[in-house]
Amino acid sequence: MRFNNHKTIKYIPFLYLLIVVSIGVFGYLEFKFKQEHLFYAEIVFWIFLSIMIFLLVYIYNFGRFFEYDSDGEALCFRNSGALLSETINYREKRAEFPKQKLKNFKIKNYIFIKKLNIYVKSNYLGKRQVKKMVFDITFVTPKRISLMNTSLNKVVSTNSKKLHESRSRK
Repeated sequence: MRFNNHKTIKYIPFLYLLIVVSIGVFGYLEFKFKQEHLFYAEIVFWIFLSIMIFLLVYIYNFGRFFEYDSDGEALCFRNSGALLSETINYREKRAEFPKQKLKNFKIKNYIFIKKLNIYVKSNYLGKRQVKKMVFDITFVTPKRISLMNTSLNKVVSTNSKKLHESRSRK
């Protein structure tokens, strides 16, 4: 299975522009209302400004492109930023590993944030360990998350069956 959240993420630059322009317009209006000494308009402006800044920070931190690919013998995960990701790729996070190395996964669903935690078997410098990787899936649709959940559950169950079969042969 292969998918990404491009349909959702393509609106992020427009939202950024809309928020920045609305902050500018409300800043201009607040300046005009300040000249007329309207106390109510200033309160509305500060409430609006705080909401817009919160939205900017939220979209910047959690509005990421996510790509998942489980076709073939490997699992591929990729997160990258929604803005300037084509020119400046400073927020990219990638993981590509064989399906046999997937130990477990968890999908954390907070109120406004969704994270995918992946636990992968690693053999670094002769030490066997489990490495945790975290991917942001906030703007992935619930249908795609359930399909990914099903796909990863199949991989984990296959890996656990193979582990039990190899232990029972010994």
